[in-house]
Amino acid sequence: MTKFFLFLFVLSISLSAKQSLTVKVDTSDLPRDSKRTLHSYSSILKGATPAVVSVTTQQYVPLRYGGSANPLENFLRRYYGLPEIDQPVLEMEKVPSGIGSGVLVSAEGHVITNAHVITDQRTGNPVEEVIVKLATDQEFVAEIIGFDRSTDVAVLKIEAEEELPFVTLANSDLLQVGDVVFAAGNPLGIGLTVTMGIVSATKRTELDVFRGQRGAYENFIQTDASINQGNSGGALLDTKGRLIGINTAIISQTGASIGIGLAIPVNMVRKVLTDFVQDGSVRRGFLGVELLEGKEIDGALVGKVVSQSAADLAGFLPGDIIIQVGNIKVSSVNESRLAISQTEPGTTIPIIVIRNNRKLTLNVTLDLLGNSEKLLIPGISLKSLSSKVKEDYGIPVQVRGLVVEKSTGEEKTFKKGVVIVEINGVQVSSIQEVNEQLKKGINRFYVWYRGKYFFHAYRIP
Repeated sequence: MTKFFLFLFVLSISLSAKQSLTVKVDTSDLPRDSKRTLHSYSSILKGATPAVVSVTTQQYVPLRYGGSANPLENFLRRYYGLPEIDQPVLEMEKVPSGIGSGVLVSAEGHVITNAHVITDQRTGNPVEEVIVKLATDQEFVAEIIGFDRSTDVAVLKIEAEEELPFVTLANSDLLQVGDVVFAAGNPLGIGLTVTMGIVSATKRTELDVFRGQRGAYENFIQTDASINQGNSGGALLDTKGRLIGINTAIISQTGASIGIGLAIPVNMVRKVLTDFVQDGSVRRGFLGVELLEGKEIDGALVGKVVSQSAADLAGFLPGDIIIQVGNIKVSSVNESRLAISQTEPGTTIPIIVIRNNRKLTLNVTLDLLGNSEKLLIPGISLKSLSSKVKEDYGIPVQVRGLVVEKSTGEEKTFKKGVVIVEINGVQVSSIQEVNEQLKKGINRFYVWYRGKYFFHAYRIP
C-alpha cells in the first residue's frame, strides 16, 4: 500500500507582541527561453540557504529515578516494624521529540515550517519547546505565532539582536512542469542539505495526505528533488533563489525518497503567514454551499445552499455548476474550495456558473469560514480578532482567539470582552474550531480578560 510520510516536527503557545511583517516578494516569471548554459547554482543558493533553519522540538516526559520497592511491600515492612526501601522518584524532564526544517521569511524573524513538525502527533497539541537553529549554529527558542492544520503550515518567530537572513517569496502560480527546483532542509538531522530536481506536476489534489483532517486544502507542487525525513518545513527554491514552496511529504511505500515529493505552494503559505501576524487567525472566505463532483462535469456542482449564507443572498441555486471564482477558472470541487478559501472574507467577487446550459455571473460577498456555524455555547456570540476588533476592545496584539461580542450576562455564560484562547488545550480561532473541541461534560477554557489569562471550567450537558 502506498503511504504518505509527513516528516515532522514546534513550541509552546506564547504569541508575538509585534505586528510588523517585512517580506520580500518577487512575482516575475522565470526566463525559460534562455539559451545560456548554467554550470553552477552555487552563487544563487548562497544567497538563499542562510535563511533555511533546522527546527527541533522537546516535550516533558516523566522519568523514574532510584528506588525499587512497590507501595505494598513498604506497607508490609512498616506493619512489621522493618525499615522501608527507598521509593522511586518521578521527575518531569524535557527530552527531544522531533526534528524538522524551516525557513526565515521576514526581517522580523518569522519562520515557516509544517504544523505537523511543531505539534504532538497523538494529541494535536503544540509541543512544550521549539528550538530554531540557524546555518551559523546560533540557536533560538521559538515562539508559535499560530499553526493551521488545514494546510499544514505553522508560523514561528525568533528574536535576535542582529539582522537575520530571509528569503524572497516568488509567485507559485507561475510554476510550470520542468522548472528546475532545489529542496533545502535538514534531512535526517545531518545539517543543511540541498537537492536538485524539477517540478513534476502542479496542483496535485485529492491525495488524502492530511488523513482525518476535516476541511483540509490540498494543492501540492510535486517534485523529484530528494526529500527525506527531517526535510519537512524546509524550502523549495527556484533558480532565482526564491521560495516557491514548503516541503511537506513524500509518497513512498518504505519511507525513503523515491522521487515523489510534495510541497505547499508559497502563495498559500503567504496567506497563512499574513493572516496569523496581522489578525491572529487564518481568515478564509465562505460561500455557503454544498459542492459535489458530477459525472462529465467540468466544474463543481452545487448541492444544498445554506439559508441566509453568502451564496443564498447572491442567488445560487442547487444544480448550478461553478466554473470560475473571481479570475480563477475551476474544474473540480477541490479547486473551487481552494479559490474561495484563499479570498479574504468580506470581499465581493464574481462567480461564474452554468445554469440551464447558460453562463451566469453572480456577485458574492463572502462570509468568514467558521463564523456561519451555530455556536454550541448558548447565550453568547463570538468574533474573530482582527486588528480593528483588538483596538475596539483594548485587546493586546499578542492575544489570539475569539472575543465574546455579545452575552446574555448570565453567570453560566462568558462576559462580553472575554477572549477564548484555548479549549481543552487546543488553540481556537473560529466557531468551527470551538465546536470541534467542545465535549460533553467539563471543558477547560483558557481565556484572556482585562489584562490577565486564566482557566475557566464550562460544562456541556
